[in-house]
Amino acid sequence: MRRPAPGVLLGVLVVAVPVLVAGAGLAAFALLRAGYGLLVSGGLPLVALLAVVGALGAALGRAASRRRGDGSGGDGV
Repeated sequence: MRRPAPGVLLGVLVVAVPVLVAGAGLAAFALLRAGYGLLVSGGLPLVALLAVVGALGAALGRAASRRRGDGSGGDGV
């Protein structure tokens, strides 16, 4: 099976991040309307968003570097 090109993986990241940000915004609004405090309604979606985007970026970066076959991680050192 062929691996996707790094440009496709970048496209996935570029599309996924705004969707995840919108979801975090909706979650923050829903938590605020449900009566949770400003710290919970603002902090919890932000922390979850950072964790998901970080994991997605790491997974896509690993897939892109694995595609080259040298396992160097792309830093050239």
